[in-house]
Amino acid sequence: MILDTFQNRGIKRLVFILFCITVLFWQKISVVVEIALVQPVIPIDAILTSVTGGNIYLSAFLKILLLLMCSYAFIITLSLHDMLPKRKYLAVILFLAVTSVFADAQNIAGSVCALLFQQFVFYNIFRTYHSDKIKSSVFTAAFFAGISIMFSFSFIIIIISLIAGILIFGIATWRCIISMITGLLAPFVFALYFFQIAYHDVNLMLHSIGDNLKNISFSMIDFNNFSSLFLISVFIAVLLSLLKAIKYTKPIQKMENRLFYFTFVISVIVVVFVSGLKPYGVMMFGLSAAYLLARFSQLVRREWIAEFTVFAVLIAAVVYNNQMLFNNNG
Repeated sequence: MILDTFQNRGIKRLVFILFCITVLFWQKISVVVEIALVQPVIPIDAILTSVTGGNIYLSAFLKILLLLMCSYAFIITLSLHDMLPKRKYLAVILFLAVTSVFADAQNIAGSVCALLFQQFVFYNIFRTYHSDKIKSSVFTAAFFAGISIMFSFSFIIIIISLIAGILIFGIATWRCIISMITGLLAPFVFALYFFQIAYHDVNLMLHSIGDNLKNISFSMIDFNNFSSLFLISVFIAVLLSLLKAIKYTKPIQKMENRLFYFTFVISVIVVVFVSGLKPYGVMMFGLSAAYLLARFSQLVRREWIAEFTVFAVLIAAVVYNNQMLFNNNG
């Protein structure tokens, strides 16, 4: 059956699946070029352009490597916390499929780097349930959240998810709150020192933050294109999956699911209403939707329902991506 293809059977299966999905879904990286209007604190897109000399194919290759690293970090997070047994690879495939429909997310390397560090945010939040060093885990999660924001300022919304995680896991003590604030500020303090040493001007960083804040705009998404219809379809599928996933009984699974529910809702709001933060919205929409759909496929009794849902998402993404590639080449 379709879902059996994504059973956990070693690194060779993982590499093969990720390679196939990369070829199918991420061809547009070398065709469609999107440029961020405002550079983040760490301008990774500008750095890639400098390294590749403007070669779009070499740039695409490097972005694909970043994507694979991000996908592997996703799997590590799920594995270490025993989440989605036998469905981790499926979650990665769904994440790649959902985000592939949005070309602007594909072509902003900063978003992929930010999402990579965001994986460590979730990992450390989940870790607070098992670890005695709660304040240390909260600090580390906040520290990685700060780094994510520096790669892509749209990930500033991760602060809301970080606070939600602390509340959901019941660790919102004043010491944990201080650890969170300190962790968030630490990367920016280090960056200030770097700008002072390298450029002798911390205003460069402050201006970059100010410009990114000004770039945040509120406007409703246009629902007349295919990507928007695809987003709506995935949204409906996730809502249906929640009815099943919400029945989990183990406390840790309930908290993990709630954090993904919250992240999913926030990402939808950002994608639909906050155009200036869309890279974050798209990435987190794909990540949370992939997790929840994979959880649904694990719980539903009638497997054909889960297979139909997964198959529909994958086929829609393949058709859309190849159609866009054909139109660009034509």
